[in-house]
Amino acid sequence: MVNRESSTSSSDNEKKLDNHVERRGSKASVHSRIESIHDLPDPDAGKSPEERAKIDKALMWKVDRWLIPWLCLLYLLSFLDRTNIGNARLAGLEEDLNMAGSDYNLSLTIFFISYALAEPITNVLLKRFTPRLFFTAIILLWGLIMTLMGIVTNYSGLLACRWFLGLAEAGLFPGVNYYLSCWYKRSELGLRAATFFSAAALAGSFGGLLAAAIAQMDGVGGKPGWAWIFIIEGIATMFVGCFCWWMVFNWPDTAGFLTPDERLRVRRRLAEDNQSSTGEEYDKRHIYAALKDWKTWGYAVIYMGT
Repeated sequence: MVNRESSTSSSDNEKKLDNHVERRGSKASVHSRIESIHDLPDPDAGKSPEERAKIDKALMWKVDRWLIPWLCLLYLLSFLDRTNIGNARLAGLEEDLNMAGSDYNLSLTIFFISYALAEPITNVLLKRFTPRLFFTAIILLWGLIMTLMGIVTNYSGLLACRWFLGLAEAGLFPGVNYYLSCWYKRSELGLRAATFFSAAALAGSFGGLLAAAIAQMDGVGGKPGWAWIFIIEGIATMFVGCFCWWMVFNWPDTAGFLTPDERLRVRRRLAEDNQSSTGEEYDKRHIYAALKDWKTWGYAVIYMGT
């Protein structure tokens, strides 16, 4: 690693960083190229490898504490909201909406049709609108759809809500995985992604108990218990979504919970790993390359098998 700023003070580093960010323009948090580590000031110039390792460990622990628990909560809510229809079925959903035959199975399937169609394009929207705006918007949206599902009076209304719920939830899982790649090295990403994904199992562990408790509200306000499952869990999702604006930070170079030197350290470690710390410029060639790669389809088949 080349330390070209070894004689530069911390205040000088901050000034250079401000100038660097200013030169990148007003769209710096949306469009970027992979930075060169040599273009970024080194806030730890002159420190020993042991000191650097200690600082790096503390930095990533701080990033973990701010990012991972909140993202896990969002995925937990996502899984609760997509699977609570099974609990609603036990509470009398089919009878009240005059469902018969394969109607229930179709209500499950239609969610994943819209989910699968929307998922590949969501990261384009994430890059265009920034993570803070994107995640806040989709969480509030799917929470609203979930709440409205509790006031449907026929099967067609249920299908419509499930279709739009799939569209709204589609952006979370791929969006979070891309978002994490802008904070962690490749060697660190797997553990964080696995921790995030484990929230789905947590949702399944107590989702049924929660729904059973809510279903005891049967008759309150003239609504059946299954309707209150959708309404209460939908309102809870929107409540959490209101805080998402302050809990999600766009990119490392603008993260409010990091000091200027810590932002530099995150960007330098990603540049060293040849990764971007901000949303990259949209290029449709990347999409074509992914579609032509046999590994894309191979992993898709493997995931379907799980």
